[in-house]
Amino acid sequence: MFNVLEATVRPLMLNGKVLDVAYELYLAAPPASYPVISLQELSRKTGASLLECRNAVVEANRHGRFPQCALET
Repeated sequence: MFNVLEATVRPLMLNGKVLDVAYELYLAAPPASYPVISLQELSRKTGASLLECRNAVVEANRHGRFPQCALET
């Protein structure tokens, strides 16, 4: 039962500010088969660590967000 609850709540726990800025960077990326999100720029704009930014984007990707994107440092 706890696993079902965790699976439902976990996407809501993602860092909203990081994901909002990441989405802006995703949309602003030049058209390519894999749009690139710069973790350094994301970190600079949000004040979050590189690892926190990376983890937020990767976790969001597992839930269907940021399809076919690449991350760079």
